[in-house]
Amino acid sequence: MSDKRFGLPPVGDRPISAARRSVKILFIGQPDDVEITIARLYHCGFCRVEDWSRPLPYGQIQQATARAPGEILRIYKRSMTL
Repeated sequence: MSDKRFGLPPVGDRPISAARRSVKILFIGQPDDVEITIARLYHCGFCRVEDWSRPLPYGQIQQATARAPGEILRIYKRSMTL
């Protein structure tokens, strides 16, 4: 299945890279809101709770988000419905 909006080739046609690459998902917010969001993603089958890092104080975010050359940053912002 390809996604023409993003110009992605069908899954079977995607090149396999010898180097491992990853995408980092960053949540910054109040502790309860971050934990609720991770739990919701788990219940949707998106991720396992134990795969997330431990909570970091705001001062350590810069160190935790060190980037490699050529990387970009995009932030997804969504309002919480409590």
